[in-house]
Amino acid sequence: MGIGSFARCGRTWSVVGWLAVVAVVIAVAVGVPTAARAEGGAVAAAQLNLRAEPGTWAPVVGQLWQGERLGLLDGPTADDWYYVQAGDQTGWAYGDLLAFDGTGDVLGQGWLASPDSAEHWVDVDRTTQTVTLYEGDIAVAGYWAAMGSDASDDGFFATAVGTYYVYEKYGGLSWTDWGGAWVSDWVGFDPNRLNGFHTYSMDMAGEVIPGGADPTGGCVALAPAAADQLFAFVSVGTRVEVHR
Repeated sequence: MGIGSFARCGRTWSVVGWLAVVAVVIAVAVGVPTAARAEGGAVAAAQLNLRAEPGTWAPVVGQLWQGERLGLLDGPTADDWYYVQAGDQTGWAYGDLLAFDGTGDVLGQGWLASPDSAEHWVDVDRTTQTVTLYEGDIAVAGYWAAMGSDASDDGFFATAVGTYYVYEKYGGLSWTDWGGAWVSDWVGFDPNRLNGFHTYSMDMAGEVIPGGADPTGGCVALAPAAADQLFAFVSVGTRVEVHR
């Protein structure tokens, strides 16, 4: 049983989540000045979430794809977020997922291109505690992850071995009674155990708390930037393979 479950853990819209949504509505209504852009770049990741504020806890307000050009309107913040514009979309993007003009091609940060028609799927290796994103047979990104403390293959508190499919997504910051913490980028894939992917455990400001990367009750917990990339990469129906 993972700490990110809507059903079991009572995941609800938090006050922080509602305020963030209000902020998005205000931003849309008022508009953001689009001053002349002195710098530009492109999306280096396979997919990129644009967020209403500079943090993985903020609502997703748009998505961009690898190679798309963008302009830099503001940033970086102290933790490397940039306010960007691509066409009529604006939002905050994490700097590690961008390639800036003059720094090489958009694949310079380790992402690989594959045919658009290739299946997007996720491999979870319990032995190495790694999560790998695949487009067809090509691995496009990989991350270390905290997994279930139950070492069995099929225990209720295990990251159980099997083939699953993503059944729900929720990108906002929300409280989980089960974990006693906040998490974001929830991607549910095991409805029987209520397990899914999400960030390490956080405080209400979206900062990882001490012990936030400890073993879970079955979910797969990722560093915030990694969880954000996975959230953008998958959709409802994406296949997830969990194995030893």
